[in-house]
Amino acid sequence: MQMDMEAQAFSRVLADEDCDSSESIKAKKESQETSETGSSVTNEMEQMSIESSDQTQDSQQNISDSSSRNNEQDVIPLMSIVDMHQTCNSEESREEVRKMAIQITTQFGISIAEPGEFAKKYALSAPYHLFYTRVENSKETYNQQLSITFPEILDRSLGEIVNSLHLNFMVDVGWLCLQYLLAGQCTDMMILYGDRVDHLATLERVPSNITMIEVDMPTDFGCHHTKIMILQYKDNGIRVVVSTANLYLDDWENRTEGLWISPHLPLLPESARPNDGESPTGFKKDLVRYLNKYGYPALTQWIRAVQRADFSDVNVFLVASVPGSHKYKEANLWGFRKLAHVLSRHATLPPDAPEWPIIAQSSSVGNFGPKFNSWLLKDIIRCMSQETTKGLKSHPNFQFIYPSIQNYKQSFDYQYLISPLCYSAEVHSKQQWIVSYLYQWKAKRTGRDCAMPHIKSYTRISPDLKRIPWFVLTSANLSKSAWGVQRSNLDINNYEAGVVFIPKLITGTTTFPIEDEEDDSTVPVFPIPYDLPLCRYEAGDSPYVNGCHLDPQESTSSSCE
Repeated sequence: MQMDMEAQAFSRVLADEDCDSSESIKAKKESQETSETGSSVTNEMEQMSIESSDQTQDSQQNISDSSSRNNEQDVIPLMSIVDMHQTCNSEESREEVRKMAIQITTQFGISIAEPGEFAKKYALSAPYHLFYTRVENSKETYNQQLSITFPEILDRSLGEIVNSLHLNFMVDVGWLCLQYLLAGQCTDMMILYGDRVDHLATLERVPSNITMIEVDMPTDFGCHHTKIMILQYKDNGIRVVVSTANLYLDDWENRTEGLWISPHLPLLPESARPNDGESPTGFKKDLVRYLNKYGYPALTQWIRAVQRADFSDVNVFLVASVPGSHKYKEANLWGFRKLAHVLSRHATLPPDAPEWPIIAQSSSVGNFGPKFNSWLLKDIIRCMSQETTKGLKSHPNFQFIYPSIQNYKQSFDYQYLISPLCYSAEVHSKQQWIVSYLYQWKAKRTGRDCAMPHIKSYTRISPDLKRIPWFVLTSANLSKSAWGVQRSNLDINNYEAGVVFIPKLITGTTTFPIEDEEDDSTVPVFPIPYDLPLCRYEAGDSPYVNGCHLDPQESTSSSCE
């Protein structure tokens, strides 16, 4: 969609220099290149598969269905472990390669979750189905009920995957293929992406079962920041995953990420009408509308798959952003206007609502303007103050969780001089008022204190820190590009996607408990990702800004050793 000329000009003002900008993409690539562990495991696995060819000769003999059988002695040692899996045509041979991959992967200190068990874990995650990524360097997270690894999402206990769609920003194709291999799944795949960070990108080589589409952005100031998966199973049912993580190693290793995983959405009968199988939240039509906005004929099969699926069991709202200048009622379908629309119709707060602060948490800080009311108050606070009770109310307090330099120096990422955080020092110099609203990243309760948050979340919390009236998990950082700016139209630069949890539609209550209640409530505790009470920046604390990487040898106070 092309923005009108006025919005095009204004979009230059919206260039937030958050992690959605081309500058930060370059910075992320540079940080990956300087990391000792940031390079893709698949690169190392390819070399290791060559070096270990003698030891694995017996296993290779079982790959009898390889298309390269006639040249086995010459070709197999030169194939990466992923390529080997792709050429297998039997369950037995694929299992042999999977075992080889697990053996090699564990040599890098990466443990693999036991396959075949995730269906039980998923059932126990009801009614929220919200997960947080397991942290490799924090053993405490390994056995948590809501910790997840990527292969678990693909676990065969949920079904055999025959096709998958990935909408994401940064993608390492080799790493992604490895996850399917470790899960024992061999499937066709379509990937819409913003940036390639894998070695295959330079070779212009991808497996034949994968279709790659680089998303064409209408302006230079936006980015394809969405993180959605749609998995299609052998029974033609589907599953939707909305995540905050890019598809490359760093985001799934030692960072805090969040995921919502839908129930299995079965195929509707042939006699179904167009509006059948809709969720109480309208998730299905919102997802179809979002996919249609890309305008790619290749997505037709996926739009059809969504239309033919029964979404009746989905209990969250989809809140997405698409680039453009959105007018009239169309504006209520996207960005912060969509969130305001949902909250004004479904969120219920008590009379003391102004005392329930809004808590925003993201991995990037946008250009908010010279004053608090330039954008945050005018658009975001007003949006997130919406509820079903009408009438004028004072705005609640605003609290923003974003890691300080000290948070970063104590993180696992700091040991390798990499970071998922993005905040321009130049922008910060123009909005230092934000420091009075900033709070540290603290997550000792879940063992993620040293796992830098790439997750983005928004909520309100009761004064006694026991309840929340709603929760948003999203790819959208706190930025104008992600959420939009209201002028005569709603101007948005990015593709984004998130889900909104509203108690009324999930637990039949007006709030979610966020700690165990003394009255033995039957409503499960909602798992927020950070510690309470929040920890305000102390005197001398500064937010992490781009380029503040320090020598890890200088850090003597790290709690993450």
